[in-house]
Amino acid sequence: MGFFRRDTSRRSEPPDAFDANGAGALPDEEHEGVTRELAQVVAESVNEVPIDRDTLALLQVGLPYLLQRECSDQAVVVGQTAARLGYLARAAESAMLEPDHPPDADLIATLQAGLEEAHAQGTTERDAMADLAAALATGESLDPTPEEGGPTWTLPGLGGQARGRLRDDLVGRLPCPPGVLADDLRRTWKYGYFLCALDELTVD
Repeated sequence: MGFFRRDTSRRSEPPDAFDANGAGALPDEEHEGVTRELAQVVAESVNEVPIDRDTLALLQVGLPYLLQRECSDQAVVVGQTAARLGYLARAAESAMLEPDHPPDADLIATLQAGLEEAHAQGTTERDAMADLAAALATGESLDPTPEEGGPTWTLPGLGGQARGRLRDDLVGRLPCPPGVLADDLRRTWKYGYFLCALDELTVD
């Protein structure tokens, strides 16, 4: 997933470095600068960065999968864009920021168990990863607090608040189709984000 270049002059904050208000220890203007830069890079590259066909198919079904119902063609297109923005946001974050801590061991173990189960059942590893990405996207609140934790906070890179701002910046650029809430698109963004994070864990 070498889509973006790492900025080695920048390092994100440790995930446990929060003040009393749950904000990151780095100055707010630096957080905002990082998220603005990432949002700009992703928004400008969303239609240019190549993503393999199997992954695009998984991104396309993200919104209907999370809503557990059929969606209009317009909603499917917007949902795929939201998921693709999430996928590329994680790719850009990983490439442009130095990891601040190792990947979560429990997440790695959960992914490995899911892949082994898929192999035993004769289903594809990609489908297993999509199932886990959907479970991660729906298993925590949309904007979990540091005390709640969850993958939004434990993945290496940005802190949870900065990720929420990045998501809202990118998803806020999309039209909201009839019958689909803005929070549905935010959750679909998280699905794409977590799918990319799981892809990182499978790369040797």
